[in-house]
Amino acid sequence: MNQRHLWTIVALFMAVLGVPSVGCTQTIKGNALASQKSPAPDVVKVGEYQSTAGKQTLDAVITEIHPHNIKGRKAATLFIRNIPVLTFLSSVSNTNLETKKVGAIGNTGGVQSYALISSNSSNVLNTGNLTDASNQISSADVDPVQIAGVIAAKINQLNRENVDGSKITVSWKAGEKSTANQAQNKSAPAQEDGERYVIKINGEELVEINEGTRLAGTTNDLAEDALQATNRLRRLLGNASPLKEIANLPVRQPVSIPKLPQQIAVGVVRATLRGMASYYGYDGSGNRTASGQRFNPEEMTAAHRSLPFGTQVRVTNTRNGRSVVLRINDRGPFIRGRIIDVSVGAARILGMMGSGVAPVHIEVLEK
Repeated sequence: MNQRHLWTIVALFMAVLGVPSVGCTQTIKGNALASQKSPAPDVVKVGEYQSTAGKQTLDAVITEIHPHNIKGRKAATLFIRNIPVLTFLSSVSNTNLETKKVGAIGNTGGVQSYALISSNSSNVLNTGNLTDASNQISSADVDPVQIAGVIAAKINQLNRENVDGSKITVSWKAGEKSTANQAQNKSAPAQEDGERYVIKINGEELVEINEGTRLAGTTNDLAEDALQATNRLRRLLGNASPLKEIANLPVRQPVSIPKLPQQIAVGVVRATLRGMASYYGYDGSGNRTASGQRFNPEEMTAAHRSLPFGTQVRVTNTRNGRSVVLRINDRGPFIRGRIIDVSVGAARILGMMGSGVAPVHIEVLEK
């Protein structure tokens, strides 16, 4: 009897003490599991966001700026997808300019690479329109690197927005210089009245072509610089077809240009051809042609689909009578309706830089 009461008391005692311990243990385990699971979703989201944003920022930067010197003046050339497009010049020599801590610019005439990164362009990217970009150019004083940086940042923004390349236009504009270019031209030589051209995107000004802002590898003609720079932007930003002329260009009085010598003692004409000529620029400079020679855009060379390599041809622009003797060293053009592709140097002599194409008369010469 006593033994039975003893076991009953022991059982009750264990029941009273055991239940809270189990409950406490379960609570602790539950809290521990909850604390381990809760941070997981936040970590995944942050990691995914940073990775995506980082990739977008890297892919969106398509510009580089290369500081250098031109005849004692600071200069900065803007590259888009590794193609030189615009060169910005300071208005005075380097000795009269304070060094800006934007990019590392050496004292020598060599070109040093300046890669535009997201931190350099964030202030401009947040502005949201081209007018603010123009104001920042004005505040950049005369440092061409800063001016190029503002334009580069806007181009990166337009690239992210998948701008329609056909909306990039160029026009002649009379009157006072725009705010975007007053700073860089304070001491520049006086320009011919009305000699200024504006490149616009969706009707808003991006950059003005003038004595301080030229085509990279200038043609020494502001109109041709403006047209070629516009066409490079159209191709690099939207793969749009090139423009043939500048809008609002005033009619100028014809200028008497002495014709180049027509009779060149290079041999007898053995065949003649007629058709449209085009030219290929600096993009393929240094690449090997079909003949195995490296392409030099300033040499007097041309591409034809069938004439033997080394053949000399006299090409005459039937619009203006200019002619030049060229050597065939490549194959092409492969665009329907074109009969010959000439180098940049030849296109300049033929007077077809602005239009890009020209009707020509070709004489195949005997050696």
